[in-house]
Amino acid sequence: MAVVVFPLRLRHIFSFARLKRQIESSASHLVVSGGERRESGLHILARMVISRRKLHTLIAADESGFLGYVSLVFPRFRKLQGNAYLTVSVKDSFRGRGIGTLLMKSAEDFARAHNARRIELDVLSKNEGAVHLYERLGYVMEGRRLQAVQAADGFDDVVMMAKFI
Repeated sequence: MAVVVFPLRLRHIFSFARLKRQIESSASHLVVSGGERRESGLHILARMVISRRKLHTLIAADESGFLGYVSLVFPRFRKLQGNAYLTVSVKDSFRGRGIGTLLMKSAEDFARAHNARRIELDVLSKNEGAVHLYERLGYVMEGRRLQAVQAADGFDDVVMMAKFI
């Protein structure tokens, strides 16, 4: 099964909204989980139109449908240009199959093509698989917000990571 990565387009909005709901409803490793976010396809469309120059989303899919995504946010302020902030998520049933790596590498290529020199992200410390993935790809820890997120089993730290590309 070949996985392809492509930019989110208007025709994908409702499938993308469904993907986000699926991921967030089953994910304990994300800040948003358990279906907390109530974001419709129309809301995603509005944000996509309003932020079209600064927010870019890449989708990973195979013949069965959408598997995951990575979103990059490029800052609008001149002093921060050259940076990009990213979020990445993959369906639980497809984690550990290289899709996160493919999305991260695609995001880095996209960021380079848009003149970014640095990518940053946040990850919960208990999401050890993601932390190891980012370290393997050359991201380094820049800081830690202690007990910043309340989880079912207590509190978790937010680890801030970045990579110069």
